[in-house]
Amino acid sequence: MIASTLRLLAAAALLATILPVYSKKVVFYPAPTASYVIYHSNIASAMSSLGHDVWICLPRYLVVKNLVKDPAIKIVEYGKDMGDMVAKLFKSSGLVDNFWDGKQSEELASLYKIYQESTRTSAAIMSDESFLEQVRDIQADLFVLDSTGPSISMIVLPYKLGIPYALVGTMHDVIVARVPFSPAATPPFPRPGFSDQMSFSQRLQATILSAVLMTFEIFCDSSLVSTFVPEKPYDSITNLAAKAEIFIAELDHILDYPRPMLPNTKLIGGSSASAAKPLAAEFQKFVNESKHGIVVVSFGSAVVDIPPVISEKMTAAFNQLDQRVVWRVNITSPEPNHIMTSKWIPQNDLLGQEKTRLFVSHCGKNGQYEALYHGVPILCLPIYGDQFYNAERIRIKEFGLSADVRSVSADQLADLMKQIINESKYTGNMKKASRLYRELYKVPMKEAAFWLDHVMKYGGDYMRSSSQKMPLYQFMLLDVLSVILGFSCLLFVLLFFLVKLCFRCCRRKGNSVKVKQS
Repeated sequence: MIASTLRLLAAAALLATILPVYSKKVVFYPAPTASYVIYHSNIASAMSSLGHDVWICLPRYLVVKNLVKDPAIKIVEYGKDMGDMVAKLFKSSGLVDNFWDGKQSEELASLYKIYQESTRTSAAIMSDESFLEQVRDIQADLFVLDSTGPSISMIVLPYKLGIPYALVGTMHDVIVARVPFSPAATPPFPRPGFSDQMSFSQRLQATILSAVLMTFEIFCDSSLVSTFVPEKPYDSITNLAAKAEIFIAELDHILDYPRPMLPNTKLIGGSSASAAKPLAAEFQKFVNESKHGIVVVSFGSAVVDIPPVISEKMTAAFNQLDQRVVWRVNITSPEPNHIMTSKWIPQNDLLGQEKTRLFVSHCGKNGQYEALYHGVPILCLPIYGDQFYNAERIRIKEFGLSADVRSVSADQLADLMKQIINESKYTGNMKKASRLYRELYKVPMKEAAFWLDHVMKYGGDYMRSSSQKMPLYQFMLLDVLSVILGFSCLLFVLLFFLVKLCFRCCRRKGNSVKVKQS
């Protein structure tokens, strides 16, 4: 028995020397805001569970918030003053304040201001030699960036260091990914009021917007490449993005609309959604004591301070419900036995409670997917960005309803919530979508980790379309169109002179006939 055991141990030791443990180094760089860090850290944790060494780059103000729960994930810290910068930028952009003040028409200018400042932030980070040295010393096998506009400029970092990179994001950018698409069916990015069924006016807007976005780099700055990577051939940010090993989009065809994509784009759904964990005692007690269930209310981490006129209206509406309410907001509850208020709530865990009947939300991406995962219908009260697009698809798919929280009255708000809770179609549709989602997408963070691991093993070139390797002008067929246009112009000129020549010949013949007759 001892001899056979020793032989097995010797064989295992020999096998270990022949087959080395597969372990790679992966660096994540999420956008420097809490919601992005959460889903990047979820995927990072799944990568760590596969045996990889994982780092995540965070500014100091997010490090202290302890958003990265997995102790196996190492943190690369940068931007000691970035917390103040982000807070000031978000405030100065007026993104939320403009909504409360009824200046929603200025939202595009606010978003553009954020993107411009983000580009300057990218330049400041790339100028931080200490940070660059930390990343260089890791000698990463893969660099994972966020594909959103403000973050994609940081693609200059892996390009400078010669590290293969992947893009993870909350949207599927068909222009960045070089997907052949039609603006008639696929808007270039989420637009308020747009769906996959567009009117002529919307198709016209989508076509013009697509042409603008394909021609101009509005949301990134390619001068960062020439500034920080002068030792390598110049390439634009969009061209570099198209060369990513893989694109992982936190989307699906259940909550969103079916859309075209290339083989190296993988839709995974929302990685923040997961099975509910046990609630803290105060939340559990509040839920247990609710006879008719609970309503979960949140406008996300960025909007916990709302104008008194809005909070008073919402409180009046909640008081008309039979259900208890758990509300993430920075106010003291006027009815603590009926409405629990807190600046933080365990949102996913509350949505996973059997007694949860409704989610009242601004319709951010993370919250929507948590509601989908747990089969909870939504009342959408969008405030800015893609939330209006998200709210529209919830309404169209009958997963809930939507309203403007500024103009709706307390009674109307209460009626909308009662309608969703009492009409079985909303809960039924969401429960069916939840079953379908869980069956198709399993555990999103593990799906993302699988594909990142896959391209580290095999590379992503075999999935890459030729459209992702060619310059943008070739992808847009500008060279072909130029030749066709030039040939058409030449043909038109030749035809013009031929007609002119024929006309002259006819006139001469006519004149000669007149001379003979006279």
